[in-house]
Amino acid sequence: MSAAQSLDRARAVRAAADALVDAVAERAARTPREAAEAAYYPGHRLGSVEAIEAEIVRRRRAETGEQPAAA
Repeated sequence: MSAAQSLDRARAVRAAADALVDAVAERAARTPREAAEAAYYPGHRLGSVEAIEAEIVRRRRAETGEQPAAA
């Protein structure tokens, strides 16, 4: 691989990494409901937007160590 090809590849990898970081940040900025609506499709394994939303809330709490509110 030539130096120019190596530089082009490095730039492409960096651009892909930047796009991924932006996409993850955009997804994290959504409310659980917005994220669930975006993720839902007929036949989704969780079955409904509400179930997806609950799973998103559960995962976000697990990531932050937050305890669920008492019922």
